[in-house]
Amino acid sequence: MAEAKEKRQKLEAPPPEHRRTLRFLVSLAAQAVFPDCTLSGGHAVGEGYIFSLGITQEQLAELEAAVRALIARDLSITPKDYPFEKALNYFESNRQPQAALLLRSRVTKTVRVHECEGQMRLYATDLYPSTGSVTGPLGFHFIGNGNFVMSHTASFKSQPAIMQSIREHSTWNQNSSGVTSFGQLNGLQHLPHNTRRKLILECEFRQEQKLCDIASRIAARHGKVRVLCIAGPTSSGKTTFANKLAIYLKNFGYEARPLSVDHYYLELPDQPKFKIRNNRADVNYDHIEAMDVPLANAHIVALTRGETVMTPQYSFKSGLREGAGHSFTLPDNHILIIEGIHALNPAYTQGVAAEALFKVYISPLSALQVDDFNAVKTTNHRLIRRMCRDFLFRGYSVSQTLAAWAKVRAGEHSFIFPHQNDCDYVMNSAMEYELCVLKTYVEPGLSKVLPSEPNFELAQELLLTLKYLDCWDDRNVPSTSILREFIGNGVFDEH
Repeated sequence: MAEAKEKRQKLEAPPPEHRRTLRFLVSLAAQAVFPDCTLSGGHAVGEGYIFSLGITQEQLAELEAAVRALIARDLSITPKDYPFEKALNYFESNRQPQAALLLRSRVTKTVRVHECEGQMRLYATDLYPSTGSVTGPLGFHFIGNGNFVMSHTASFKSQPAIMQSIREHSTWNQNSSGVTSFGQLNGLQHLPHNTRRKLILECEFRQEQKLCDIASRIAARHGKVRVLCIAGPTSSGKTTFANKLAIYLKNFGYEARPLSVDHYYLELPDQPKFKIRNNRADVNYDHIEAMDVPLANAHIVALTRGETVMTPQYSFKSGLREGAGHSFTLPDNHILIIEGIHALNPAYTQGVAAEALFKVYISPLSALQVDDFNAVKTTNHRLIRRMCRDFLFRGYSVSQTLAAWAKVRAGEHSFIFPHQNDCDYVMNSAMEYELCVLKTYVEPGLSKVLPSEPNFELAQELLLTLKYLDCWDDRNVPSTSILREFIGNGVFDEH
């Protein structure tokens, strides 16, 4: 019963305009109630958004009351165009430093804003026409150090591992790279070219440091880890990450062998959905019911005991297993790598001792701000990566990738996100420079999405985000970079 209720709540998630308008209201309330404080944040965490305002838990109640008052007053939210100087002066005078930096880096004659009762915010995406259009659950949750989460569900489930990764990344941005927003990223164009190269290398070496950290943590268990589980949503960089981590583990004296769970699909006649109508199109290959979990689990347990198994050889063309399979053994000093959408599902590793498991969740959790209360959406970041890879290496147009996106997202919500906090390490694969590089590849395709197509609005949202960024070429992106998984010419290419 509880599962059915939770499923209904997910299906009834508010539309994008609702969530954007809520962030807009938080910024209006913060300016009105705490005019001497600077709001920043807007990073998505589950069904909420992290903000920093430097206030106490008691003061958070004042902010919440102000947001609810704005909703009750049902004020108009109006898109308007203002002269560049007027908009810039407003942002600089009203504690919106990131919006001001962005304007200075993308100078135009007029600036489109959203206006509400004299307050202005940079036009990032469409909002509701009035504050009273926001209905439904709303919650404010203090998380310490002047930070809070604004949620848009009745009950907010904390995401400690993800929140910690985002905060850690934000701190690194502030203290190391010095690039925390689109405006600052664009500002590098006014500096020597090697400044961009320096940022790329800083981001890449940060990734390498994390890989080394994971390998050292596994090594610190002195040979007890036998199974390394790697999972994350699409376009997180799982393949490159797994290959690189295997090399790092070898430097610590451990061999790593991958076990492809893609070969553990049930044969077509055994697929639950296929049995209903004998129609292969009904089969959802992202659903765990499509997997032969008992066989995968039995093989993983047997391998950790030093036994030899015959792994299946699955053909996606026929939907059947071919031949007798392959002999597979895990020597004593070897670690088994399981990488895929269901890799963190405990059903796969049931019977494996806890100390023998090391679980990694990987996703690009960018800490970049677009303006002062909007951040880069992880979902959009991954979608842009996927569009690039699909176009360059799989022959799919941007429209085709967009058309499949809803189904991909549904699978992530059901089979990946529920396990993201049950891990030993969150690998943040985001790098601050990469959207500037990806823009070169995906912008032309996004510009061809027609108004008559169902995903036109999403394409326009992505175009507007990319419009605020400069284009960078990829000549300084290392061949070992996770980004190369999406743009090619990488040493780990498996396209």
